[in-house]
Amino acid sequence: MTATANIGFGNVIKILLRFATKWWTDHGGRDLGDLSFLFSDATVPTWWTQHPDEYPVLTGWFAGPKANRVSSFSEAALIDMGLASLTEIFDLPLDRIRRNLVASRAINWGNDPFARGAYSYATPKTRKAQSLLRKSNGDAILFSGEALYAGPDMGTVEAALASGQETAQTILTGSPVPSPHTR
Repeated sequence: MTATANIGFGNVIKILLRFATKWWTDHGGRDLGDLSFLFSDATVPTWWTQHPDEYPVLTGWFAGPKANRVSSFSEAALIDMGLASLTEIFDLPLDRIRRNLVASRAINWGNDPFARGAYSYATPKTRKAQSLLRKSNGDAILFSGEALYAGPDMGTVEAALASGQETAQTILTGSPVPSPHTR
């Protein structure tokens, strides 16, 4: 088995909904104008806004086995799933939310022919695999990215950036600078 197979890799579905207004900011008399993240038990459980920017956009997110179960859904079906989740979360009629919808997009990263998924996660064999993949053996190919980050926040944008900086340092100096998490 190759080292890459020992790093977990999973699917993510993102649903982007742009509305005419930020209808969610006044919810039953509660001021949600500074809402940034929302976590729920709905089918699409995680949502975030563009706060502090004023764009009327909600992004829905779900991953792992839940995303795999709906991987064959069309983009329209995923958008409908997102809208239904918002009706459940905010206890509003679907037609009220849909009337405010200006644009929508659903991205199923597992079905992208170039990505085939969207995030990495640790397995019991991940740290050993990372160590093997990060080693420079004198060849011209070096690997970096969120999956190779040795710190605690693997699978994040920050992890990808940190790993990329370490690889760039290796290219520039010929030797890696240990990350604060591996010293």
